Amino acid sequence: MRTCVILNPAAGGGCSPERIREAVSSIPGSEIRVSQAPDSVRPLALEAVAEGFERIVAAGGDGTVSVLASALLDSGADVECGLLPIGTGNDLALSLGVPTHPERAVSLLRGGKATPIDAIHAAANAATVPDLHAWNAVVGGFGGRISDRMSPGMKRRWRSLAYVRAAAAELGELRPRRVLLDIDGRRTEQEIRMLVIANGRYAGGGIPFAPGGRVDDGWLDVVVIRAASLARLGVLIPRVLAGRHLADPDVEHTRARSVSVEAEPGFWFNVDGETWTSGSASFELRPRALPFVRP
Repeated sequence: MRTCVILNPAAGGGCSPERIREAVSSIPGSEIRVSQAPDSVRPLALEAVAEGFERIVAAGGDGTVSVLASALLDSGADVECGLLPIGTGNDLALSLGVPTHPERAVSLLRGGKATPIDAIHAAANAATVPDLHAWNAVVGGFGGRISDRMSPGMKRRWRSLAYVRAAAAELGELRPRRVLLDIDGRRTEQEIRMLVIANGRYAGGGIPFAPGGRVDDGWLDVVVIRAASLARLGVLIPRVLAGRHLADPDVEHTRARSVSVEAEPGFWFNVDGETWTSGSASFELRPRALPFVRP
């Protein structure tokens, strides 16, 4: 099988390009191409599709994976997506069970099979914002701007702890927002602090926001964290970090196939690393969208 590995050398996990090249060289029929800028991942992926590669691998973080997988989906080609997770959070890899150790991830690429996973089609209610596909999760409200708080240097130095430091910098925005939610046609208006629309289990650097979620079950896990008092948040946050929050009275959890959000500007969304500021958006499940190599 011809395999093209697209490497993002700026990924924040601290793994050297030389180590990646050495590991990838053990994959028969493989080539490695280096993305020189964030916006070059998509054209490199489409170029590999046009050249007939059967498996195209994202060597980078969740943002790199999202852009590459979306390009493969948009191409309409019969091609598999692989992960070589060397980013800061690697949340999709955790959800898929893909090892975050580079040599082990390459071992999986040599012998693993590809099976389809779901995607989230994301549409902002703004004409200037193009539609996206998310593969792991959408985070709205508090947390929507956290990725923007993480500089490349912070990612390299702190790795997964960079999310914690960025969240601390965003604490001033930890206030409730009034939103109108439409979850599979059920409309409610409420004040919330955070909204997570998850395809996978993890977001924010390994936090199990949707501990029972599966990337191939045909459902989105929708987690709403309501306007609890600061004292209640002090109790709730450790439960979230441990994945024991879904039964909390200040948390609403449901499974759905579509979610629409109407909110004032300033309600931010993070769509697999892409930040939206529109305040309102729609998200819809796209089942069995693309085959990924996984255990």
